[in-house]
Amino acid sequence: MEELGAQWAMILSGGQSAIVGVLFIVQARMPMPPSITDVAGYAAGGAFYFLISSVWLTVGGLRRKAAEAS
Repeated sequence: MEELGAQWAMILSGGQSAIVGVLFIVQARMPMPPSITDVAGYAAGGAFYFLISSVWLTVGGLRRKAAEAS
């Protein structure tokens, strides 16, 4: 995963989006409309992946700075 940098989290997020998109289409065909909690859960998952990616980039940048300083 080293060659992907922080992009691996965004790749997982894209895969999750594809799966959830299919689930949303299936839910749209059901008699009961989807609730806001379904969408909120999807948004929270995306936010989680974004957080992981940003932390990964920050830590990587700090490590590079430390390596350059020594």
